[in-house]
Amino acid sequence: MGAVSSGGEIGHQGGGSFNPGDYFAPPKGFIVAFYGNYYNTLALRDAAGDKITGFDILGQRIDLDIDVESFQVIPMIIWSPGIKFLGADVSSLWMPIYGQSSIAANVSAFGRRIQIEEDVWGFQDSYAQPVWLTWRTAHWDFSTSYGFWAPTGSYEPDALDNTGAGFWSHLFRASTAWSPDGKRGTLFSASIAYEFNGDKKGMDLTPGAHLTLDLGVKHSFTERFEAGVYGFGQWQVTDDKGRDAVNPGTHDRVYGAGVYASYWFVPQKFGILARQTIEFGARDRFEGSSSALGFNIVF
Repeated sequence: MGAVSSGGEIGHQGGGSFNPGDYFAPPKGFIVAFYGNYYNTLALRDAAGDKITGFDILGQRIDLDIDVESFQVIPMIIWSPGIKFLGADVSSLWMPIYGQSSIAANVSAFGRRIQIEEDVWGFQDSYAQPVWLTWRTAHWDFSTSYGFWAPTGSYEPDALDNTGAGFWSHLFRASTAWSPDGKRGTLFSASIAYEFNGDKKGMDLTPGAHLTLDLGVKHSFTERFEAGVYGFGQWQVTDDKGRDAVNPGTHDRVYGAGVYASYWFVPQKFGILARQTIEFGARDRFEGSSSALGFNIVF
């Protein structure tokens, strides 16, 4: 049994959110993508990485079984107007999110069993990336970007029907990729992101910053079919701050790995994509898996 210990907050940005080649926008184009993403927890982990199954209060064992699920509808819009700045292709990205979150918990104590269920739909926090620069050479791609998560989802302290996190987040990312033959059919990529957060609504709490490292490789088997693998690690690197911070010195972390495949019905114009990601090695947070299915349209 793990003891209950929590740093209290995680950030907005998850690891493994993009495919290996998606850190680099096209030189020119307008892309509209629609994704459906399902996430389900496998465990709630404490600060030591042990699964939390309950805790003790005044010598009485309290058994706890908690499950969190979410489904998100994610439209993603990428615009590359075909202009350059400092030799880099200029792009931008916008990603509003609408979805459903459900929490189910069973608590057993003092000979009684209490079941808690909450299911809520609504707009969640949205992401915008107004600054996105990509440089290209014969075999290498480089990109840097600034984006932010806006608290567009509803949030009230201690409410069970929140759809947002109640704070702003700022994300700085740098990425690179190498193509052995220079044709981008096979691509090895690495990306590092730093996310820091604003104050949480209605609380004296500023969630700690996170560092995320993403690695991946993709290969185009034909003009229409592409597949790849990816992995990530995410670490909280600063303490939660404020009077409402719980165990501010406790930092969360999580690792993950995944696979994806895409098929273009009309090459580089209209295609379908599927992804599967599994988290492991989590500390002080939920650990789960996600499945996604999406469509890409290039204008």
